[in-house]
Amino acid sequence: MINVGIIGAGFIVPVFIEATKMVKGYHYRGIAARNEEKLKELKKKYKIDYYSLNNDEVLADPEIDVIYVAVPNDLHYEIAKKALLNNKHVIMEKPFTPTVRQTKELIELAKEKKKIIFDAVTLVHMPNYEYIRKSLKELGEIKMINLNFSQYSSRYDKFKKGIVLPAFDYKKAGGALMDLGIYNINFVVGLFGEPKKIEYFPNIYRKIDTSGVLVLDYGKFKANLIAAKDCRAPLNICIQGDLGYLRSDNASSVIANVKHVDNAGNTEEIALNKHPEIPHYHEYREFKRLVEKNDLKKAYEYNELTIKTIKVLEKALKSGKISFKK
Repeated sequence: MINVGIIGAGFIVPVFIEATKMVKGYHYRGIAARNEEKLKELKKKYKIDYYSLNNDEVLADPEIDVIYVAVPNDLHYEIAKKALLNNKHVIMEKPFTPTVRQTKELIELAKEKKKIIFDAVTLVHMPNYEYIRKSLKELGEIKMINLNFSQYSSRYDKFKKGIVLPAFDYKKAGGALMDLGIYNINFVVGLFGEPKKIEYFPNIYRKIDTSGVLVLDYGKFKANLIAAKDCRAPLNICIQGDLGYLRSDNASSVIANVKHVDNAGNTEEIALNKHPEIPHYHEYREFKRLVEKNDLKKAYEYNELTIKTIKVLEKALKSGKISFKK
């Protein structure tokens, strides 16, 4: 049984708990945040042993094995570092950190402590994503990649009225690229590595990108990645080669189905993910395996992908002239 301490009480926390309940083998030892009413609600609903208004109480609890970091983006580094210094494994909500420097420092600290720091990005651990990886050679020469992850955020209405929540707060490293766009980056970088050129064209409103287009140039092919929190559109993943294409009508965080079509029109439909209604299932099953097997080698392989992803993220932010300075 893995004893979990949770830092944060936002909407993602129930998602995490429901996914880990499906995996089984997780026990919710403690949770800390500032909103006491929300903490009481979560403790009761999910039978968490205790709650605290002091993060350090949970971070230092000797019975806790792993800390789940579910705080605003700008606090990821601080909380994760404290967790590692307290000899805990760490699950980092995306994006891992806003900068490569912070990411590398945390990963090196995890190696020093012989602990696992895990990037909670759903798609890397999905069977459908692995199918896409293995099927790329059947597409011939890759020509174009198009991803559209657009969801109209209920928090955008409040943002327009001047109520700034973390997802739209430039002081807390919010924005569309950091929230939805990170999945698009992870999807492409996980398959093709780092691009030769990166350009981000954001729609900026009150110093934050509410939507934008990220173009990754790989030389022989281009990737066009749309992420939007201020408008809706059909979700889409499409990898085009000169012999056919792979397509999904899901977001890059879900990939519940894949359609493989060759130039003759022959179509194969793939749905390999278990519990597709819970996209986080596979990642938390893999984290459980890493901890139980103490598979540090594989954990560090995942960390290398995280570093590459954050490198692209950081360059994209710079290209779009986006700054999180307070």
